[in-house]
Amino acid sequence: MTALTNAPDFDIAYLGPEGSFAHLVAKKRYPNHSLIPFRSVPEVFEYLDNNDGVKGVVPIENSSGGLIVPTIDGIIEHAFTLLIEEELSIDVKLALMAKSGTTITKIYSHFAPIHHCESFIREHYPNAKTVFCDSTSAAAQAAAAEAGAAAIGPLVNADMCGLEVLVYPIKDEVPNVTQFFVVGRTRQNAANSEKTSLVVALPNEPGSLFKFLKPFADSNVDLTRIESRPIVGHPNTYMFLVEVKGTESNPAVRNAFDGAKSASTKFHDVGSYPVCARFKS
Repeated sequence: MTALTNAPDFDIAYLGPEGSFAHLVAKKRYPNHSLIPFRSVPEVFEYLDNNDGVKGVVPIENSSGGLIVPTIDGIIEHAFTLLIEEELSIDVKLALMAKSGTTITKIYSHFAPIHHCESFIREHYPNAKTVFCDSTSAAAQAAAAEAGAAAIGPLVNADMCGLEVLVYPIKDEVPNVTQFFVVGRTRQNAANSEKTSLVVALPNEPGSLFKFLKPFADSNVDLTRIESRPIVGHPNTYMFLVEVKGTESNPAVRNAFDGAKSASTKFHDVGSYPVCARFKS
């Protein structure tokens, strides 16, 4: 894990609104910086692409809810202008919150918390309707405005919306970790980094994926993520976001990259980066 620095010489764009987990992570990672919320991941990437001297904090994966597809698409789309600079993560603790005295008939939250708390909802509120929101902040606002409604989210949402915390933490025994990328324009020192991400295209022919993967296996290099996304306008043709444990400062990784590059039609390094210590929510 890598130590953090906090010189306040750039602004931070993040997936908002205020009170979201991205906001919490951005505030913990960059406590001395100006934080700028956006309504969607594509808007964060668009802002980064059009403004120098800005970094973005975007979610990439939740251990319960899975991958954040818009972030993968953003990295692939902006592979030649933006870089992954850090991996951050937060140990998510969730609360059930509502107005005092509420008889709960509806529960609002983002998809990932509802998915994580599905068994809890089924056991304790089997007749409650679940409603997906764009963020846990929006869910808390909805619960504050509607009779019979509750929300699931971080404790800060209850404070922001004047809600009573009914249960905390929900499903404490089940790990719930969300990973984030810091995206910007600064290429980190590979020797001080732990992972590397690649954006790759392969020939549309039998065995192309095997030929790409084989150099990593031969060099004993661990691939920690490989995700495919369709190329718009080209049916059955894909770009891949590949995450490698290690960097080109390691001869084995460098050798694997050389072999994989020869099996690719496009091979772009979108950053080697440190993995920072996990935050607590």
